[in-house]
Amino acid sequence: MQRISQHNILVKGDSFAHCHQQVRKYFDLTTLVIYDCLEIREQQSVSGLDANFMAVIDLAQKKNKDIALHLIAEIANSGIENTEDLIKIEQGYLSKTLHLLSHFLDGFIGIDSYFYNLLDDSHWLFPETRQLIKNHPTHYWLIHVDGFTTPPQQAPKCHR
Repeated sequence: MQRISQHNILVKGDSFAHCHQQVRKYFDLTTLVIYDCLEIREQQSVSGLDANFMAVIDLAQKKNKDIALHLIAEIANSGIENTEDLIKIEQGYLSKTLHLLSHFLDGFIGIDSYFYNLLDDSHWLFPETRQLIKNHPTHYWLIHVDGFTTPPQQAPKCHR
């Protein structure tokens, strides 16, 4: 197995176990990202009671922002100068780059999503949610998830 993704998922629940179940259920039901193996790591997860909770979220959001800025730079470096130029993008690497960027803006989780706010279906933490966390930190967790896939050379052979 090869780790292809790491996520930090913001959830609200009564305990780590309750939040763990929510995250597991979310990944079981979503078709946006599918892993061969999903590991939820309690030691790398953070409770809202932790003094560094907001700093960890802010750092995770910064990683998302850095990824989005990198995608924007790739699009800009291709010669796209304004929104009218987007229609000129041919299907391929650049259109996939734009697609990934759109997910950061529209709230769809992807394998590149480092921080994901499951409460608001967003890659960002809204001021209202930040305030709720500050008012009731006991109920919030940032759950660390590693997503794994089986490399093609190790995958079982399919017979028809």
